[in-house]
Amino acid sequence: MKIKKDSRNRNLQPGEDQMQNGRYRYRFTDKNGLRQQIYAWKLVPSDRTPKGKKEDLSLREKEQLALQDDKDGINTKAGEMTVIALINKYLDSKPHLADTTLNNYKRMLEWNIEPNKLGKMNIKDVKKSDILMFYKYLYQKKNYSDGTIQLYQNLIYPAFQMAVEDDSIRKNPCAGCMKDYNPNGIQSDKIPLTREETAELFEFLASDTYYGHALYLVAFILGTGCRIGEALGMTWNDIHLDEKYVDVNHQMIYKEKVRGEKMRYYITEPKHGSSRKIPIQDDLVSLLKRYKQETYFLSKSSGFEVDGLSEFVFINKNLRVVTPGTFNRTLHGIAKGISKNRRAENDTAPAFPIFSAHILRHTYCTRMAENGCDVKVLQELMGHKNIQVTMQVYNHATFERNFTEVEKIPSVTELEAVTQIS
Repeated sequence: MKIKKDSRNRNLQPGEDQMQNGRYRYRFTDKNGLRQQIYAWKLVPSDRTPKGKKEDLSLREKEQLALQDDKDGINTKAGEMTVIALINKYLDSKPHLADTTLNNYKRMLEWNIEPNKLGKMNIKDVKKSDILMFYKYLYQKKNYSDGTIQLYQNLIYPAFQMAVEDDSIRKNPCAGCMKDYNPNGIQSDKIPLTREETAELFEFLASDTYYGHALYLVAFILGTGCRIGEALGMTWNDIHLDEKYVDVNHQMIYKEKVRGEKMRYYITEPKHGSSRKIPIQDDLVSLLKRYKQETYFLSKSSGFEVDGLSEFVFINKNLRVVTPGTFNRTLHGIAKGISKNRRAENDTAPAFPIFSAHILRHTYCTRMAENGCDVKVLQELMGHKNIQVTMQVYNHATFERNFTEVEKIPSVTELEAVTQIS
């Protein structure tokens, strides 16, 4: 059989040829009986890539990879699926995703992954550097926080892992891509309110005529650690004042349920499906009893209903439930109000920290940890799916507690005499 040669008079191996435009091609039949074709601008690694062409592996290198993939059962055709298609396939495979989580993932896909070059790439061509460049884009161009970028990793990584386990690709390009964004693992930049700040907050709410209405919802989240959606979804049937506990079995969401649909309230299960009973302490029980006397019949007669639920606890002057965004804006206004009062007494006083509903939840978790609550109990109370999240708060609280205790006791080394001599 006549040996084929390339334009440089080099012998080509069986299955190889050079096309009229100078590009090399290798054709073979895989073990499933399907014809496969591979293309490259270089025959061997030492060849130069033609001017104006993208730097790539040589044909011989690609041949070795293709033959190894065929031997190992890697489905190269499936690897031609786009990243967008892969993520949609992954989401379709998850039967227990909460509606809110699914909708959030769909928005992430539509707003940032689909318009980006990454979304249009074939999964077999995606390298770790492509993932890193996408996260850099989110960080620098979109000004996303480390935590938000972690949400993208939480979506993209398992989708690619599914492709690995389906033998569509050999390895997951997302592995190790978050080191620049959370080098210490799960982390939080949320700073809880101190005990002194909490006392100042309640003193302000008890006396302020404009923001005083927020006292009860603020106290409820600080006293239960509920997420904002769980707190807003509370009905009087969920609060058991005589037994001193609240039953968290749903949450109130205010979003588009379907993209393009009007923003509205709807009810869904708690995040991570974390239905739980949270004991409440006597001071919060007393406050809620007073609040129930003031508002129960207003709530009952309001006619406000969401997905069959009514008699909501935390209603506004319009006898409806506030939106999370409105409540967080109220909290920002409260922080500014406290700062104004501080500076009226001392114009050099520091500003009161801007805080959110999540900070109130985080403050509850921190106080419980500081007071020695068992970490597994705290995980259950918070509804954390991953105990690492609870442990992060717990370990930080333990360090602060240890630091305070050491400051109280006499010096172990008793170096005061030495410092006086020097």
